[in-house]
Amino acid sequence: MKRILLLALVVLSAVACKKITPETRIAQIGNFFDGKEDSYSAKLRQYTGDKQLDYLTLQLLGELGANDLWTVDEEELTSLVAEFSGKAKAPQISIISASLDDPTACALILEVLEAYKKIKIQHDNTIRAVFYAPAPDSTRPSGLASINQDLHESGEFNSFAIELSTRVDQPLHTFVLEESPAFAEKIIQVVPGYLAPLGDYQVVQGVPDPAWPLKGSIYRYPINPAELQKEAAAVTAFTFLLN
Repeated sequence: MKRILLLALVVLSAVACKKITPETRIAQIGNFFDGKEDSYSAKLRQYTGDKQLDYLTLQLLGELGANDLWTVDEEELTSLVAEFSGKAKAPQISIISASLDDPTACALILEVLEAYKKIKIQHDNTIRAVFYAPAPDSTRPSGLASINQDLHESGEFNSFAIELSTRVDQPLHTFVLEESPAFAEKIIQVVPGYLAPLGDYQVVQGVPDPAWPLKGSIYRYPINPAELQKEAAAVTAFTFLLN
């Protein structure tokens, strides 16, 4: 299914039609974030524990209009999941995730969701925003393991998951695809050209981490906190193209 969606992007770029083209939508995304003030990260850095979850819940159900929201609990770990329904009748699930102990990454997810709502970006896949509890120590799994188990038990298909972090030791402005080489090659060929109006962004093949709790196609993006709105524009556009 993902291969069909990617080919459809190529067709859209070459055929004039009444629908909004990817180029036009990405220009709208760039304009939305150009000069935009930081809406969330300063407040998220003030909160921990239940207060942090309360703030996220308030934003997701109120300002951002999530269709559903729930917590995933395991022992002392509590993770939060917000769902934004797609247009497809039998939706695939697209995940965008960040650890709750990385407030800048969590804020960037909120920025992306705000752009989707205010620009009125339609998406076929159902988007799930995942704010997962970090592992209490190196021998214990994070809350992401429980979320992966829930996906498996419900029989839902994780089309791809974008993992955001300010702590990843990777080149900035680079999407790292833990994906089959054949499909990653197509994304590497197509996507950077669409992102070019927003800046010089790279898409590279990565090596899957067998210990990562969430299974499936994982796309990692390292965030530069000094240019949060520019980063939010890139992640919003990347997510739009994949959806």
